[in-house]
Amino acid sequence: MHVLSRDEARQRSHAIDLSTMKVNLDVRGGDSQDNTEFVVTSTFTLTSHADSTFVDIAGQVTRLSVNGEAREITQNDECLALSGLPVDTECTVEVQARCPYSHSGEGLHRYIDPEDGHVYLYTQFEPQDAHRAWPCFDQPDLKAEWSFIVDAPEHWVVASNGAELHTEPIENGTRHVFARTRLLSSYITAVVAGDWAVIDGGTWSGGANDGQKIDVPLRLMCRSSLAQAIDSNDILSVTRAGLDFYHQHYGITYPWGKYDQIFVPEYNLGAMENPGCVTFNDSYLSRDTPTFAQRQRRANTILHEMCHMWFGDLVTPRWWDDLWLKESFAENQGALAASRATVYTGERATFATGRKIWAYEQDLMPTTHPIIADIPDVGAAKTNFDGITYAKGASVLNQLVATVGEEAFFEAAQIYFQRHAFGSTSFQDLVDCLQEATGKDLSHWVSTWLTTSGPSKLVPHFDISRIGSVTNFQITDESESDTTRPHRFDVTTWAMKRDQLQMTHRFELTMEGRSQEVDPAGLLSQPAGITDMDLLVVNDGDLTYAVTYLDDRSASNALAFISACPDLMTRCVVWGALFNGVRDCRLNPSDFALAAFRHAENEIDETLADRLLELGRITLGTYVPKEQRAAIATTVGRLALRLSRKHATDRGRAWLKTLFFTYPMTDDPAISQTVESYANTLTSEIVWTARTVIAASGSIGRDRIEAWLATSPTGEAKTASERAIAALPYEKEREASWSKLFVDGIANDTLSAILDGFAASSWQGSSFIDRGLGSLEYFWNTHSIALSIRYIKGLLSLPVYADSPESVEDHIGRVNRWLGEHENAAWPLRRLLIEHVDYASRAINVQRTWM
Repeated sequence: MHVLSRDEARQRSHAIDLSTMKVNLDVRGGDSQDNTEFVVTSTFTLTSHADSTFVDIAGQVTRLSVNGEAREITQNDECLALSGLPVDTECTVEVQARCPYSHSGEGLHRYIDPEDGHVYLYTQFEPQDAHRAWPCFDQPDLKAEWSFIVDAPEHWVVASNGAELHTEPIENGTRHVFARTRLLSSYITAVVAGDWAVIDGGTWSGGANDGQKIDVPLRLMCRSSLAQAIDSNDILSVTRAGLDFYHQHYGITYPWGKYDQIFVPEYNLGAMENPGCVTFNDSYLSRDTPTFAQRQRRANTILHEMCHMWFGDLVTPRWWDDLWLKESFAENQGALAASRATVYTGERATFATGRKIWAYEQDLMPTTHPIIADIPDVGAAKTNFDGITYAKGASVLNQLVATVGEEAFFEAAQIYFQRHAFGSTSFQDLVDCLQEATGKDLSHWVSTWLTTSGPSKLVPHFDISRIGSVTNFQITDESESDTTRPHRFDVTTWAMKRDQLQMTHRFELTMEGRSQEVDPAGLLSQPAGITDMDLLVVNDGDLTYAVTYLDDRSASNALAFISACPDLMTRCVVWGALFNGVRDCRLNPSDFALAAFRHAENEIDETLADRLLELGRITLGTYVPKEQRAAIATTVGRLALRLSRKHATDRGRAWLKTLFFTYPMTDDPAISQTVESYANTLTSEIVWTARTVIAASGSIGRDRIEAWLATSPTGEAKTASERAIAALPYEKEREASWSKLFVDGIANDTLSAILDGFAASSWQGSSFIDRGLGSLEYFWNTHSIALSIRYIKGLLSLPVYADSPESVEDHIGRVNRWLGEHENAAWPLRRLLIEHVDYASRAINVQRTWM
């Protein structure tokens, strides 16, 4: 497997001017499982400045010609040599190949729906998997105008980036001819084909301030078996709102013609921004009525991908070092657009308790890296789609907007799009536009925020006198880094009055050094000033990126009364700071978990309530010492038992998940009986969560799981049944499930389900970690990176128990020995294991602190 390097890409970019790509894709045999390959022909129109280069292609090349002249095929390790090219003269290169259908979610993925037998194909390429589906120059800065012709079974629906111009009958199928696109990188080209259900969403009409007015056809597509589950009114409402928002702010009218959104199965990602042909994980659809929190998360993703139509598609990072030029922006703008333009007004606030926690966790690891990362090759790129590139970058952009102002930020974006439309850029191109729009020298800001790693750590310090006055009130950056970053942020104080937290003061701070005075006017230095400070919130408004904590008094009051705060953003920032305290051994995890569950009952924002339940489960399952879990689980399980009885409501369904989570930790008969009853009576999708925890306990066998599956053999149920079977604490079933992991062609979701099942099991014997590590290099070298990442993360997802020597050995000892014995293993592989050791060590440290 060839791993394209940055140097190779740079050399090829200098050697080639690519103008057009024509792809003829023949998937007429795709509806038969017996056909494992398809034929594809790519025709390149290019001008070469050297007499040789190479084409990326993972399939078997069967024909090569240059200007119609057949050439000898020299193919090695996914590279097809092109030699004897005419220099500085336009030429035509044609490459035909046979490529395999994928089961890993990369390349051209094929899914056969077990519910009705229908077949679905879709492509997924980022960062460099287009060459799994067709011959191309698979790097982001070699853009071309693409045209697709797809031959497919006659009853199939086919879509691509361009509009379908016409169809015509051919032998054993139908030919679909698509319009040529504007300039695109290979990783965002796309084809979907199959028995898709299609919903016509009408058109969106409008334009930006560039004077254009357009009509954009809107369509939604999903598997036929999910057609009744597609929440088209909400999805289309968000889509229209997003197009309004981005046209208002970006200054360039949407350049990609139509806007199809396709919900696809067995997807490795949340979504992908293929222009005109956006693909989404079909887990965003629900056979039940989706909850408000589910719809809000989906809205964020829809708007994230739509932002990419400009940040990423119209203007593309030249290489993966500058991945943040699209992902940080889409992460930031998706949340902003949702909060400003849709009914999901809390999305900007809940970022502080969700994605931002992911950023901190990633940034505190030994593998942390700057937002502008050093990406020497595509292998490194594939593991850099992480919490730093996405969530930290998005948070730092909030700080940029706080520094330069929103108007200047959007003015810079418009300059950037106008200047570099259909081109590729580096970070300096964007910085130049920002400096032009703001009139400021941003070099110091860029160097401290974008080229350094690790979070700032803003900690409050103050003295309280005998008469209750607050003096010497400062914020100090206590991070270990030598870098001092400029911060613009707010500090607020709150007092409990008449059963409600009321803001008493807001201090707007600009911090240039390692410390900053908070209250220069002495507002809190008056006698009894501390009574205005029952709660102290650093970075209220979530304007900057810095780990914050609550002082002891504030933490105690927040755990008791934070739901009495009327401001959603403040509540989210406080919960984020409390969780920081748990992770960093400053706050008792048992206290946090109980408070999160208790406040979730009365939290008025549905999405924050859902997130509190999730944070409570994470804390109880990761950071609370094992011997304390049963008592907490019983308390929480009884609360969930009461609140989940209204499981037709959004909140009731969220509590059902928590009820099932507590089942393995408690022997409370009411909880056990209810969960076991729900496993047989619920008709909602979550029923398989109940079935898995029951299977994991050993109270049922494989035959019961198979009987459940027979009652509703959907694709989702089939995957869930694999998880439940793997969870059975019986050696025979475990060995059978383990063997499936190494069957050629195992689907990505099936692999993850089996490994998840092992992690859930009550099995008391040896884990699979030792055997899994023994086969790790083999798996890595014989499977795609996407499958290998799933394998590693799933293998190591067993619970961590600080009081169990075997658990500590599994997660720390064995993994560290493997790392010591494989110092020359691929860095992306080593990185995943290093990060796991860090995660497990942190969990063990927290548990031991509070035992």
